[in-house]
Amino acid sequence: MLFAGAVCTVRSSKGEEVLLGSNFTFSCIFNKQCTKLIFRNGTQIKYKKKTKRIFRNGTTFSCRCEENPEPCGLDIKPGYPPDIPQNLTCVQKMNSHNVSCIWTTGRGTIIDTTCQLRVHGDLGYESIMNSTGFCHSTFPIKSSIMSQLVVLLNVSNTLGSKTSGPHTINLINIGKEIPKLIISNNKKSETIQLNISSLHPDTTYNFQIRRKINHTVGLWSDWSQPEQKKTKEEAPDKALDVWYLQELKPPQSKSKCLRIFWKELNISDAKGKIQRYNISVQEQKGKRNSITAVPPSRNQSICCSNCSVSVSAVNSEGQSPVKIIQLRFPGLVTGLLSHRPLNNHSIALFWPKLDIAGTEYVVHWYPVGNIEGIQWIRVVDTTAHITGMQPQECYQCAVTALRSSGPKMATIKGISSWQSAPEQGPVPQLGWKESESLSVTWSEIPQKKIRGCLKKYTVYLIDKLKGDIHNFSVVHPKRQYVISGLSPRQCYNLWVTAWTDAGEGPRGSDLPFCTPSDSERMLSLVILAGGGVLLACLILLCICQFSSVHKRFLCCCQCLLPIIPDPANSKCAKTYADDQVNVWKCPCRLEMKFYLDQCDSSVNEEPDNVEVEEVPYPRICTYIKSFSQESSSSDATQITRITDITEDYISTHGAISGGEEEDEYEEEERSLNEFELFPSTHSPFLEPLVLTGGKLTLDVVKIDCSEFLDCT
Repeated sequence: MLFAGAVCTVRSSKGEEVLLGSNFTFSCIFNKQCTKLIFRNGTQIKYKKKTKRIFRNGTTFSCRCEENPEPCGLDIKPGYPPDIPQNLTCVQKMNSHNVSCIWTTGRGTIIDTTCQLRVHGDLGYESIMNSTGFCHSTFPIKSSIMSQLVVLLNVSNTLGSKTSGPHTINLINIGKEIPKLIISNNKKSETIQLNISSLHPDTTYNFQIRRKINHTVGLWSDWSQPEQKKTKEEAPDKALDVWYLQELKPPQSKSKCLRIFWKELNISDAKGKIQRYNISVQEQKGKRNSITAVPPSRNQSICCSNCSVSVSAVNSEGQSPVKIIQLRFPGLVTGLLSHRPLNNHSIALFWPKLDIAGTEYVVHWYPVGNIEGIQWIRVVDTTAHITGMQPQECYQCAVTALRSSGPKMATIKGISSWQSAPEQGPVPQLGWKESESLSVTWSEIPQKKIRGCLKKYTVYLIDKLKGDIHNFSVVHPKRQYVISGLSPRQCYNLWVTAWTDAGEGPRGSDLPFCTPSDSERMLSLVILAGGGVLLACLILLCICQFSSVHKRFLCCCQCLLPIIPDPANSKCAKTYADDQVNVWKCPCRLEMKFYLDQCDSSVNEEPDNVEVEEVPYPRICTYIKSFSQESSSSDATQITRITDITEDYISTHGAISGGEEEDEYEEEERSLNEFELFPSTHSPFLEPLVLTGGKLTLDVVKIDCSEFLDCT
């Protein structure tokens, strides 16, 4: 496109369309003096008298004065001249009086190109060539009796023109039938039936048809619209491929179970959608169990010993042949398998040949930690090629020899077609720590970060004070290690790395720690023991708040009380048993009665008195002595005074009036405190001792301790 303005005019030595690879001159003619600016595709370029550049796409050049925004410019389009027209093809659709022809012009011209088809004795028909180098033209047939056409072809653009022909076309050879529809009905007069065999069951097919005038002349019609039809299902005719493995159970588990696996039937063998799998377990005792598994499940756990299992697949039309397999725990053999990587996706296994000829072997493998991904093949040779393995994936593999005497299985754990060093390190954790040793554990590395098969771990320990680094090797799969020989009150840093056959991975997270001193250890033990004792006391105190526990506790403590002897059984008392005068020279006769029936409901009788001979204190009875502070020269007088005072004390129930009696009572209190044999009357467990009427004798004086032992 030419932009001519009042300021300037743009010219090209070869016009707007230029042959690709040729030279041309672009010039701007300014009508006045000004600061000249030149642009290419809107970008200013430096002004040069001669510039060489190659343009493969359309380019716009423009010029203007700096003082005037109105530009003048020219669009330059590079391209090619057309080639000689060729590959003419014409089609006449039946029941149509038009003929359509198409031809090519070689390579694309890039620039606009005009195509022309001229029929001999008629007008010419023009069209525009498309970007792919094809020309197309449709024209009518003037006479129905014409049998052939003579045409000339021409292609031209600004860079050149080419002509080919004349070309003779026989109309009978270019006739094309209109595509027919596929219809389904029972009127044979309107349809053509064709039986197609060798189709797969439960498969969807697309049907299309086309036709021709006859088998010698004419062109094929276009294909009709597709018609979809699906064949019916059939019962599967192939038995399942079944294998089994022993399930890994915890060490404390006593049951032994096997897990059976079966391969999914392919589409051609299934002959329909598999709805379920029927599993039948036949034990030696004659007991039969039936199990049903629903897809996509392809395994089942079975707990039995030396039993047979049958598995079959079921679709809507029937059941597949039954596959029977004898489940027997295989004997393990070690050190027989060897392997060699073939490429990044396959390995080769080798093992020695058995003495029994014709032995069948089952080779199975699965990614470590993903037994659901198990695969297996059956071979009769001593070599197997395992394909479809993922690189940087660790597999567990085994070969089982199927023998009549029992299966034998050799395993190899940790094989990989290609591996690299681990991408991530383990994370360590402290187990227990002492002043000179500690236990360290670490986490497992995610399976995707291992990049192969783990072989070992390395525990690194660095002394922060000395800078010494120690390392300890731990075989996989163990993930615990005890480090000894540490220095008390010293700080360390610890980390763990993992290894594959390709090398060592990066270090995991650091674990700094400090060992305690012996005194700190002793202090911690004391604190721990004290806390335990305190906790036990608190628990015991809480338990004693219950009345039943409190009652039983006091009853048990009653057995620990000392047995207080009865002074009446003393030798002196027996000597003066009939002498009312000299009997007071003997110590007091006291009879202690302990009533246990208040604590134990099962005891109904009063227990027998405990009689012992004892001289607890070389004084006269405390109660009597309290009222006879002054001694008399006559024993009879002393006895008389004591008797009188005692009777007066009993009759008043201990209520003595007068200052003299109060002084004597205070002295009695002090005397009672000195006499350690009797419990204090001020004890919170006892009520005040109150005597009733009668004469005070040693036989009468009795202390009732039932309140002291009362649990309520």
